[in-house]
Amino acid sequence: MLRGPALACSLLVVMAGALGCKRDLGDCNLAFDPERPIEGPAAFDIAYRITDGLPMYEGQALVQSTCGDGSFCHAPAAVGADRIGVPAGLNFDVDLACTDESQDPSCAQPIESCESGQTDTAYCQRLQSLQNNQNQINRFAEGMIQEMRAGAMPPGEAGLRVRNGTPWLRKFDPDRPDRTEELPPIESAEAQEIVRNWLACQAPVIARTEMPASADDELEPCPSVDGEICIYNGPQGDLPGPMWSEIYWSIMFNECVICHGPPNNNVDQNPDNPRGGDIPGGASVDALAALDLTGPNAMDTSNWASDSHPAVVDALAYDAGDCAGDGTIVIPFDSPNSIMIQKLRDTQTCGTEMPPLDPISETLIQIVEEWVDLGAPNN
Repeated sequence: MLRGPALACSLLVVMAGALGCKRDLGDCNLAFDPERPIEGPAAFDIAYRITDGLPMYEGQALVQSTCGDGSFCHAPAAVGADRIGVPAGLNFDVDLACTDESQDPSCAQPIESCESGQTDTAYCQRLQSLQNNQNQINRFAEGMIQEMRAGAMPPGEAGLRVRNGTPWLRKFDPDRPDRTEELPPIESAEAQEIVRNWLACQAPVIARTEMPASADDELEPCPSVDGEICIYNGPQGDLPGPMWSEIYWSIMFNECVICHGPPNNNVDQNPDNPRGGDIPGGASVDALAALDLTGPNAMDTSNWASDSHPAVVDALAYDAGDCAGDGTIVIPFDSPNSIMIQKLRDTQTCGTEMPPLDPISETLIQIVEEWVDLGAPNN
């Protein structure tokens, strides 16, 4: 039985769609103009993910990272309890149909057009899915903004546990030098105004990205194939070194502890916590049973990197997981045969790719690989 925020989330979405309960989304601000009376950002302001430079419109990034990303809530892969009360089929996933070929070989140039009814390529299938979910968002736009303002979407603590906490940075705008560099949290009035304006402008989406030839091309338009919006990748943030502590805080904590960690609603004052107080975990009981990437003290993340090291290095795959008896999670000096590397590359012979549906970039995988081949020290 659904209770609390999950039930409220489900009922409000259904009521908003079925009963036609709508609120005016207001004007669509297409271009920032300090003389216009419309508050808030333009619909086509671009943000980029700090780990790999992936570009999205600011509203697209906020909805993707809090509503549709991964395998929870409004994601197509979410089923049963993982939807946290969201009706089946109500998917708001607006991830790009193609990233650059270093991250997705199926996106290698030249990309074959989807015109004339072609649908059997990976790109065409993902582009169609993106367009379908974009249409879904436009259908439920009024209900979405109402729920955000009411605090019902994302649904309370459950929403905090399953959102992707990887930071998104804004493209610098010389007309607004005082804007915060990082996108604000979805609970803030500023973020809700970003989403409102994006919805009012029919939820435009960046559908594809390519590697820029130079820094001058970063976050600039790239050639379209089928009329889709293509933007070159943005700059990458400081990459981690091949050390477990840096890999843990930049990859494992942000992308993996959401499932491989216990529920935790405590506030952690440890400055090493990149979530700034939000401790992820509790999204999957099965994933936690298969692998715990935290430490014995669930209230303090300070030693989680060091404490979790024995759980992955020279550790046989856990009996609770799909890979039980099929190998070792990390084999020092042997990245090709380490299950962790296989799952990051989606070459595993057991279980599924990790993280599910939202793989990390090839650049980051190579850093993890280098750490393993250096002997996977607890450093």
